[in-house]
Amino acid sequence: MKILIVDDEAINRTLLTNMLYNAGYKNCVEAVDGVEAIEKFTEEQPDLVLLDVVMPGLSGFDVAPKIRKLAKGTYLPILFITALEDKDSLVRCLEVGGNDFATKPFDRHILIAKIRAHLKIRALSEHVEQQNKALRLFNQRVAREHAIVEHIFSHAIVNRPEVQAHFDCFLQPAETFNGDLFLCEASPSGGIYFIVGDFTGHGLASAIGALPVTRAFQELSQQGVSVSEIVSELNQILTKFLPSDMFMAAVVGEINAAGNRINLWQGGMPAVIIPAKSNRTLRKISSRHMALGVLEEHELNTDIDIVNLGHNEQLIICSDGLIEIANDDGDMLLEEGLAEIVKDQMIEEGIVDANSLFSRAKAHCATSTFQDDVTLVVFTSRPIKMPLSNQVECGFPSVHEVTLDAEHLKQPDALPRVLQLAGQCEGIQSIRSIMFTVLSELFNNALEHGILKLDSKLKQDSAGFQQYYENREVSLNALRRGRIIIRIESLPDRGQVLVSVADSGNGFEWENKTHLAGTHPSNNECYGRGLSLINTLCDRVWFENNGSKVICLLNVRHH
Repeated sequence: MKILIVDDEAINRTLLTNMLYNAGYKNCVEAVDGVEAIEKFTEEQPDLVLLDVVMPGLSGFDVAPKIRKLAKGTYLPILFITALEDKDSLVRCLEVGGNDFATKPFDRHILIAKIRAHLKIRALSEHVEQQNKALRLFNQRVAREHAIVEHIFSHAIVNRPEVQAHFDCFLQPAETFNGDLFLCEASPSGGIYFIVGDFTGHGLASAIGALPVTRAFQELSQQGVSVSEIVSELNQILTKFLPSDMFMAAVVGEINAAGNRINLWQGGMPAVIIPAKSNRTLRKISSRHMALGVLEEHELNTDIDIVNLGHNEQLIICSDGLIEIANDDGDMLLEEGLAEIVKDQMIEEGIVDANSLFSRAKAHCATSTFQDDVTLVVFTSRPIKMPLSNQVECGFPSVHEVTLDAEHLKQPDALPRVLQLAGQCEGIQSIRSIMFTVLSELFNNALEHGILKLDSKLKQDSAGFQQYYENREVSLNALRRGRIIIRIESLPDRGQVLVSVADSGNGFEWENKTHLAGTHPSNNECYGRGLSLINTLCDRVWFENNGSKVICLLNVRHH
């Protein structure tokens, strides 16, 4: 430590120098007056100043503020050495910039104790300043990194305005970066794919998972794949990419070109709400799957719900950040509270808009800020107005056929592998998702009814639904004989795809299925609902071999 001693009396300077030397402070600099004191301070930059008050020329009262201005921010102890004992003089020592004083004659023990205490404060001050400097540099680096990441996010995670215009959206992150995600892309068939995702937690750590999800979703949307394929691919990415304690709850959907049918997959998200236009009733479709990034591929269930909407009927999707807001008593809004708010808004305004719904929900909140990211997406059923590509596909005609026996049918990935094979056909991009839906329905009907001979009457309630699939698993494990033949023929030059599925079962009396003539199926019909959907999606459906073989014609150019 370097100490500057300022005194016009040589004996005092010598006394102080020896006293400090014996106490271990051997680096002392002397000044005989105020002018030299200022010069020495500038040259030597001492750690502490012992300053006499009464000197010729500049007094200690004059020198102290000048030295204080020259100090560069770090705590600089200035101790006045004075024979003055009146209170006013001592008070002035502190007022002009001094930190302490010692009266003459010196008490060696007190003076050294004061010097040590002030040098310790200076050392602590310098340490704090170093930490502050490091913190400032760190904050600058973090701010720069955040700016870079924000720039990347703003360019990588972006929806085309003409696609997003079909949705009414509200997104509010809890921090700078949003752990929630909303993506939408036009499908080759003229409809729209969308994802509403909610990563574990919030902030940058949660938001970073949105990058691979966005890239994969955009690529898959251009290929016209099914919702099940999107779910499967995103799950593989997130399982590999995210740590074990992170996942993404999600609603993944595909809206058809007419805007009245949605293929919907939900995992770990609040129930989707469909309010009625005429009364206070509403439909709620609850998530029946785990979030993405939790299960391995063979454990994942990619089954979808098919949601039909009337004209101008609305579909409301939100993340749990909205329903988990709490009032002063700690009671959360929950799905039931949100449903009541939706009903009230429908009665008062006849329509739900995202901003008003959020404002009504926020009124339930005890604080002005939310603890989690909030996403609210509303889709109103109407035809999708998206320009279709004028490019005419001129792919090669092809035929893919696969025969699955009992051992093949027991494999959990049998259907995904068949769908993967079907995806290799050229000229099907614009109807790929539709073809996958048709093929999935035909395969499940052939397996469950043709081979396993299960009765769909069981699925009239939730208990029966569970019993139905328990019976399916038992029967499939016990299966020894059975065969399903799947044939896919692509005719790009005609714009047609033929899909046929034949099983080794006994068939059924398909002539009596009135839904094929346009009548809605009853709940008691084993094949009714699936075939009704297939009949809607295909240009033509017909049966052979007593109903054990079904053939579907899809027209690429009509979808």
